Formats: sequence, structure tokens, C-alpha cells
Amino acid sequence: MLLSEKHFQILETLDVQEILTQRQLAKLTGISLGQINYVLKQFLAKGLIKIGNFRKNPHKIGYAYLLTPKGIEEKSKLAAHFIVSKLKEYNNIRGRLVGKLTAIQKSGYNRIIFIGPEIVKEFIDSIIDEKALGLVLVAHCEDRQDIKQYDDNSFDIVVEFKANQDTKTAKLNGISSDRVTSLW
Repeated sequence: MLLSEKHFQILETLDVQEILTQRQLAKLTGISLGQINYVLKQFLAKGLIKIGNFRKNPHKIGYAYLLTPKGIEEKSKLAAHFIVSKLKEYNNIRGRLVGKLTAIQKSGYNRIIFIGPEIVKEFIDSIIDEKALGLVLVAHCEDRQDIKQYDDNSFDIVVEFKANQDTKTAKLNGISSDRVTSLW
């Protein structure tokens, strides 16, 4: 069985809290009940989990899904795999952003207005600082409409996280298309 991020999420949830029903596990993980049922059967067959009996009250028998030592070991291996995978992805994206920002600088632009999520703006700021690029992030806007508040002479180029239109042909609130570029 090739384990995925979804499998890891289920193992992690089973490890950090007592799960009494598959429905509860589905709700906590956001994975469909049918998929939960299928994966739990796989986990049982591989010995990654066991179903433990316990009594909630003297007249009923209850069940809880519990990780076995083998399940804890598998969860740890998956965690390490996903960390390495995410770090590779992060480095790939960082490299692409460095390339884009370097190209912007080489084109003679220095003052940038960024349109996009705050977390990406912080990422761009850190790259500019770390690589000592001759760029200044003069403003940040969450979306295109916010650009109206900035004087046309206060920036050289607008960099959009996710272009809503083709930036080569579209004007952005009166800004010529040669002063607008997509981050990607």
C-alpha cells in the first residue's frame, strides 16, 4: 500500500486524539466517510491500527481506533517524507521567485507594487533582502482595486500574484500593460 498525505492525516489524527467512530474521524480530517472506512480496513490489515474495546458506561461496549507501534513508526516515516517533499517544493518556488525578481531588476525596474496575499508579499520581501536585490516593495495591495490609491509615479512596475487578465494586453486601472507583470 502506497501511503499518501491523506493516510498521514488519518494516522496523525488517530495518534493525537481518541477516535470513537469513523464518522468522527471523517469530520476531523475532512475526508469522506467511505474513504475513511476503506483506509482503516487497509490499516487494520497492515497492522497499523487496532480497534480497542472500552466501556463508556457499564451497559455498553465502545470501540476506539488506536495506533499500533507499527502505525506510529509508519506515521513517523510519512512525516519525514512529507517534510522533505514540502521543503523541495518550497525551494523550487523560492528559486522561481528569485529568477522572476532578478529579471525585474535587470529590466531596470526598482520600485514594485505587489498585488496578492500578504504571506507571499512577506516571502518576496525576504528574498529581496536576502539576495540584496536593488528592489523596493513600495506597496502591497490585496487586489487590483486597491492600486487606485497609489500615485503613478510612486512605482515602476506592478507585480500580480495571480493575474485576473492577460497582463500583456490589459490595462490595470489606467496603468499601461508594460508596467504590469505576473509573478509567475
